[in-house]
This record gives sequence, structure tokens and C-alpha cells, in this order.
Amino acid sequence: MIDWSNPESKISKYFTVREALYLPRWQRLANANDGLTNDIKEEIAAFAQLDMDQVREYIGTPIHVNCWYRPPAYNKIIGGAENSAHMSLGHYSACDWHADVEGIDDLVKACNVLKARLLAVLEEYGLRMENNENGNWIHLDNAQVKTNRFFKP
Repeated sequence: MIDWSNPESKISKYFTVREALYLPRWQRLANANDGLTNDIKEEIAAFAQLDMDQVREYIGTPIHVNCWYRPPAYNKIIGGAENSAHMSLGHYSACDWHADVEGIDDLVKACNVLKARLLAVLEEYGLRMENNENGNWIHLDNAQVKTNRFFKP
């Protein structure tokens, strides 16, 4: 059972409530007042357990989460896409993250290396990845593929 009020509670093998619900600009966890429902929590947990844990094991290094769930009001103030998978609308979830790559100190280069590796498993894992060339983070989501698994926002 996940204790969603405890930031250190595990939602999967590798990820915690804090990683999934922390809103940096507001310096707190998302909650029911932000529209966080039990259905959204279930979607987040499923995405962590089925997808992000698998990605973590595939890349073989800890993942540092930048952004996971975003309430609609938060998504708007940071300029997120109107139909962002981060809002868990339509039973989709998304996670922006980065990870260390041995021998590479530059975060952008590390992300580019990891994106290149992940391209090979996107279809198998049922994921999409944002093509944010030379970004210092990686966006993965389980939203429906419209044209391409490696997409431009």
C-alpha cells in the first residue's frame, strides 16, 4: 500500500511519492486540492512500476526525476503543453528525468547518449520520447502514439 502523504513512500521498486508528486515551483507535493485523484495516483504508480522501473533497469543507472505529475494549474504556469501527459489526462503518465552516464560529465551529452539507447526499446516498452535535441532532460510517456514514438512537441 502506498502512503501518498509520505514523500519517502515507495510507489515502485525505484521511485518515491516525492519524485512523482513534487512541484518545485510550489515547493510541495501535489494533493487533492490540485485535482490529484485516486485514479491519477493509480496511473502514476502503474507507469512507475511497469515503465519507469523497466527503463531504470535497462539503462543500469539511477534516474533523477525532474518532473512527473503536474496539476493543470501548475502545468499552465510553467508553460506545459495543453494536453500534457504529465497531467495524467486520458490515463497517460509522463516523466522528465536525467541520469548519469559513466565517463560523461556533460548533462546534455549524457541525455543524448541515453536517448540514443532508448530509441531501440521505445516500441517494445510502449513508450514515446520527446525529441528535444540537446536538452538536459529526457521526456518519456505512455500516451497514444499519433505519428512517431520519437516526437517533436
